[in-house]
Amino acid sequence: MGTEDHEVAYMRGTGNRLVVTLGGVGTKPNEMPPFEFVGTASQGGANHVILVTERARTWMNSPDLPEAIVKEIETVVAREAIDEVVAIGNSMGGFMALVLPTLTRVDTVVALSPQFSMHPKVVPEETRWQKWRRRFPTYRFRQVPAPQDGTRYVVLHGDTPEERIHWARFPQAPKTFNHFILRGESHDLVKALKKLDIMRPLLERAMDVKTRQLRKLLEGHFTVVRREDLPQAEQTAPSYPTPLGQETVNDQI
Repeated sequence: MGTEDHEVAYMRGTGNRLVVTLGGVGTKPNEMPPFEFVGTASQGGANHVILVTERARTWMNSPDLPEAIVKEIETVVAREAIDEVVAIGNSMGGFMALVLPTLTRVDTVVALSPQFSMHPKVVPEETRWQKWRRRFPTYRFRQVPAPQDGTRYVVLHGDTPEERIHWARFPQAPKTFNHFILRGESHDLVKALKKLDIMRPLLERAMDVKTRQLRKLLEGHFTVVRREDLPQAEQTAPSYPTPLGQETVNDQI
């Protein structure tokens, strides 16, 4: 199902796991972004898959997209006797995946390079994606919500200053929130993972929350640090001047 602004598609699987993939911004601003992680999410047809993409790029702030996603998830869960729901996303899709457990049942979230917020009063240093956030109808989701009981998380970020704006704002989290920082990597973390041909095994380990195996895989290519193990000097976001015009952005929540 879909509208001019978004698409929510379903692929039937043979097992009892549902994987929801939340699309990112994409590279062609005048087109609907492509669905992401389709093959890995399906795992050869074993998993049921819901694919989400949004032309308006609102970071889940659309007036009707959250309800459309939730309706599809709950329909599939009831109809297919689903035992486990996994949400996966990169960048904007990662933010959406982190929001989703506050709206419906999600057992596992895998978020790659997610923003902590797009709100200019929360992340005044953020100057990327201005074209999109100036058009937000309102801010339904001002920032990443607190981890939800019963949900397990795997979150990966690079450590450039632009990425630190976001991951340094994530609060100290329970043991169910596995947050890894990859030294020397930028927001293009997914590109690096694909270039190394480890995206599929990484996501498979992340979906199963096999964090030791996941970290071992990553450490074969990167310097990996858990968020809570970083030096104290890196625990706060770098400070930049607030971009001009930010104060005019809609402040509704």
